[in-house]
Amino acid sequence: YPGRNNAVVVFCFSSQFLAVLPEVKESAENWLKEHDELEAVETRLQECHQQMALIKEIEAYGPNLNNHPLYAISQKYTSYKKAKNAVEDSMKALVKILKDFDTQIETFAETNEVINGPQLMAWVQEFSGTKEDENKPIFDHIKEFLTNAGQSSMISQCEQAETELNQSIQQTHHLVRSCLELLSQYVAVSQYYPQSQTEYHRVVMFRKFLATALESKSPEVCREVSNQMNALLADSNNTDSSQITAYNFRLQTIHAEASANLNKAVERLQAEGGPDALVLAQEAYMEAKANISNWVRTEDGAAAALECVVIGMLCNLNRRYLMLENGAQSAGDCLVDLTSREGEWFLDDMSALSMQSVELLSLLPLQSASAEDTTLPIAVECVRNANLLLADLVQLNYNFSTIILPEALKKVHSEDPSALLMITELNTVIMNTPVPLNDLLAQLEMHLRYLVMDMESPANGAQLLAAELRSRYEALLSASTPDSEGQSAGRMLLMGFNGLFAAVELRARELADHIAVPTPPAWRKIDHINEAMHMSAALQSPVLRSVLEDIFLVRRIQTVAEVFAMCVNMARAFNGVGPLTLYDDAALCKPVRRFTAEYVLRGVVGVHSKALACVVCGLLRRARLDLRAEVEQKEIGTHTTSIVYNQS
Repeated sequence: YPGRNNAVVVFCFSSQFLAVLPEVKESAENWLKEHDELEAVETRLQECHQQMALIKEIEAYGPNLNNHPLYAISQKYTSYKKAKNAVEDSMKALVKILKDFDTQIETFAETNEVINGPQLMAWVQEFSGTKEDENKPIFDHIKEFLTNAGQSSMISQCEQAETELNQSIQQTHHLVRSCLELLSQYVAVSQYYPQSQTEYHRVVMFRKFLATALESKSPEVCREVSNQMNALLADSNNTDSSQITAYNFRLQTIHAEASANLNKAVERLQAEGGPDALVLAQEAYMEAKANISNWVRTEDGAAAALECVVIGMLCNLNRRYLMLENGAQSAGDCLVDLTSREGEWFLDDMSALSMQSVELLSLLPLQSASAEDTTLPIAVECVRNANLLLADLVQLNYNFSTIILPEALKKVHSEDPSALLMITELNTVIMNTPVPLNDLLAQLEMHLRYLVMDMESPANGAQLLAAELRSRYEALLSASTPDSEGQSAGRMLLMGFNGLFAAVELRARELADHIAVPTPPAWRKIDHINEAMHMSAALQSPVLRSVLEDIFLVRRIQTVAEVFAMCVNMARAFNGVGPLTLYDDAALCKPVRRFTAEYVLRGVVGVHSKALACVVCGLLRRARLDLRAEVEQKEIGTHTTSIVYNQS
């Protein structure tokens, strides 16, 4: 059988292979052992060759064997050891310096937090007053005991020691108060330090460079750090000293001018009676007002006599007020610098006269006239609202110069991120306007002129552009901010600044409700009312008032942007990265004063004088004076008549 024979053959070969395998394994292991021994012999042979070459090299030196490099191994090792120790010592010193930098930075942050927080004010209050127990003798309780014990000399010694102790305490308190005062002044100045000066201070930068070098330990990184340090030192040494000198000189000049103005104000205050003059005047005024009220209640006919006197005084006040308004209209663009002989700004004089008229009206029982004549209470309310509008304009300038402007300068100089972001967003709102703001104002002015002439205006789209600008500006004011104090500071600054203008706008809208009240035709021929109506003609129409509101909105945004731009220019000059630009208080307040002057000229002039003249006419009509007959009688040969009501 062929298949059976093949199986037998395969079995025979397998048996032979199995018999040979142990020998093959043993031979392989012997070969591996001999191969390892061969490699070891070759390695030793290589070492022998190296030793032989070294011996031949030594033999080649001959008598100069002492110059062989082997003799320098000890010296090289010593040098290596010194270098290694120096590197380790340097690393330890650098780590110590790094810790010192961290300590300085942390100490500065903690100190800055303390002096800018409530702790400094607590210290100032603690050392500002005197304690009640300071002046009480300490040894009074034991004086009798020492006297009875025959130690009178000890009493004098104790009293002398107590006196010296009190003197030392007073000197210490004086020094502490002086230090706290100096620290308070430093804090006031330090709040204007730019954040970049702290973030890129030498200590901070050196700490950063040192940490980078210690972390990498690479020569290339160390060389890069060295170059950065040299560049930092070179930049700090290349400061333009001439600009710093000019900046300081300009500051000294502004300080001298401010000190001179302050001295003049103090002299004027002293001439007018000193700091207590206002309190005394208020007390005298309240006393006089109370006496007038008592006199009116007790005397027969006193109310009518008082009303006659008040009417005459109101006529004189209104005449003076009209003179101020005419002067304001004549001044035009120079109204921002218009002052009286005493140096008072025109707005202060107008507000003072308006306040006097309101106070005079408060002496009269005007509420009883409501049922008889509805014109009089409306006119009185218009006078009061006009007075409040003038007061809001005064507060606009006062709060800006005392609150908004210092805060804006502080935030911009200190490089507050939220303030800088707010300024950027405001500039973006302005830049996104299709036309520049000056061109938009020109279009609104043209639109207003055409509306006054009752003609079709070629600039009808100006109010639409103003409405879009208003919506973007209001969106900026109401934009949500992250929940962080630093981010909201700039937004709060803008909202506070805008709030001053918004108060004026809101008051003007309240006043507009009373302006539209019709005036009797006969009264319009009276010179006070006639002149006032000519000056406030644009305010009589709601359409024209809406255009004026748009004009004032654009002016408001321009004013806010201009103020912040001036602050930025001053901050750049302070940092030495821009031209030398330094403004005094008058220049910084001029944009707001310019807005105020234009607002008074176009939105206030004529309103108060017309309302006050209507009040006088209403009081005369209540006194049974036929104004229509008086006007018609005196109208012969003239178009207007003047009412001067004097009562002696």
